[in-house]
Amino acid sequence: MSRSRKMIEALDREIEQKKARRSDLMQKAKEEERRAETRRKIIYGGAFFAYLATLSPENERRVKAAIDAMIKNQRDRQFLGLSDE
Repeated sequence: MSRSRKMIEALDREIEQKKARRSDLMQKAKEEERRAETRRKIIYGGAFFAYLATLSPENERRVKAAIDAMIKNQRDRQFLGLSDE
């Protein structure tokens, strides 16, 4: 096998290794983004419930009803104990 052919094969192997590494890093980045999004939702949810606790009972019912109306997924509504729309 010629020297040039060996170099080509070595570069091909290196390319495949780099592609595999890139794929792994892309998957890791996607997972990190998903975790960050989940954390943001939990933090905002906790802040929302803390905000509700500061409202008068009437305002709390009004705000909660407005938020409840935004939940459209039937399975989510059932889980939260909300009535069917």
